[in-house]
Amino acid sequence: MTTVTIALLGFLGLIVTAIGAPMLLARQLNAQRREEKKEDWAREDKVAAKAAEAATLLVASNERAAQSAEEANGKLDVIHTLVNSNMTAAMEAQLVALQGQLVMMNRLAEITDPTVDEAAAIKAVQGQIAELTATLKDRLQATEVAQQQQQQQQGGA
Repeated sequence: MTTVTIALLGFLGLIVTAIGAPMLLARQLNAQRREEKKEDWAREDKVAAKAAEAATLLVASNERAAQSAEEANGKLDVIHTLVNSNMTAAMEAQLVALQGQLVMMNRLAEITDPTVDEAAAIKAVQGQIAELTATLKDRLQATEVAQQQQQQQQGGA
């Protein structure tokens, strides 16, 4: 081979290398970039799937919490009713006791001439009886209203 041919082949080799190397490099970089994109999309799909799963679990948890709250409210209503009925019964017992005490005080006042303090005590007991009677009347009305509301809720539910 001649020197010119060798020089020409060397020059062609340089041209192929000068043009081919960047093209190969660009192709490799593009392939690598596509691979990175596929990995990003796969990662985003996994994140989306986990977010959907978390949302489903949250909805289920909220439903259980709502059900528990509803059950607790029902139990609290029962407890409230029991406490109210016990309180009302205690107030009624106190009213009966005060009425009995007033009867005894009035009988004693009929037999003897009551002192100023005894007359004041009789008035105080009468005041307590009036106050308890009014309170019990209010409680009875409130209980009736609450029962009507409860019946309406149960009928509507």
